[in-house]
Amino acid sequence: MNRPIKVIAFFGECMVEHRANGACHFGGDTFNSAWYLASLLKVEHCPTPQVKYATAIGLEQYSQRFQKLLEDMAISRDFVVTHQSKTMGKYWIKLDQHGERSFEFEREQSAAKDYFKINEPLSEALNTKNIDAIYLSGISLAILCDEQLTYLLERLTRFKQQGGTVLFDNNYRPSLWYGRKPYCAYLAVMALADIGFLTLEDEFAIHGMHSLDEVITSYKNNSNQLLLIRQGALPCVIKSPNSNELTYVAAEPLSEQCIVDTSGAGDAFAAGFLASWLMSDQQTNDTIRRAVQFAHKVAAEVIQHHGALIAPHLLPTFKNEEVISA
Repeated sequence: MNRPIKVIAFFGECMVEHRANGACHFGGDTFNSAWYLASLLKVEHCPTPQVKYATAIGLEQYSQRFQKLLEDMAISRDFVVTHQSKTMGKYWIKLDQHGERSFEFEREQSAAKDYFKINEPLSEALNTKNIDAIYLSGISLAILCDEQLTYLLERLTRFKQQGGTVLFDNNYRPSLWYGRKPYCAYLAVMALADIGFLTLEDEFAIHGMHSLDEVITSYKNNSNQLLLIRQGALPCVIKSPNSNELTYVAAEPLSEQCIVDTSGAGDAFAAGFLASWLMSDQQTNDTIRRAVQFAHKVAAEVIQHHGALIAPHLLPTFKNEEVISA
């Protein structure tokens, strides 16, 4: 993959979040990752990479508040477009006694589902490589109709051919596919991805696999790919580019009593990894391992609070000699 990455765009859907404690905020997997990356970089006074978010919103009050949130976090709105008749989707979080969440969604009129039907600027940026990297997820794919999905895959292919970096989180929500088969879309994006943020259970559900070895073997043809395979409280598995060796990095120890809400944990993990990895001078197995360690720290802090997004001052900060330097 090409470094350095000076501009990174995140594509997907941000929704109005109704938290289990009654509070109202915003959330959505790729937006959560963009927000956490911007927050971590801001704390470190790091001007690059510039973080941009690509989505469609409406004209209602929530959409206006969302734009203000982007402005406050210095997340570029260059790729945000406005739908004249649709709005932001909404979801409600319900928690069990272990902090594990379930959701109720209201996204029938979600503007983001029509992103590539509107005169949007992301396509041109991908065609001309005006950004260095794009981050998207399985939900980014699932919200699009088949026509838009095909169009996006064509743009991503062109972007990759021009040296662009593709980052993919396999976040899988079966209900969003409405009877469609996700298998081919996931394979197409993973064939382009430089980094795959994979949740093992989602890999099993998407591809019908049953073991970690099967997952690793399925991606062996893309030898330049970095795989980060999350297993919940179990160690994260690293499959480094051009290597058959696996590295296991333990999650942060956390008692069950400390876990409040697991919403956004994987999204925060991805952002923590990217923040550390992008600020390192070079890509080595050691810097990747250290980046995963920091990612675990970020995710562990997030799940001790309500909602997908927590206050930036609660996030862990870099310890340069431990996290970034090789």
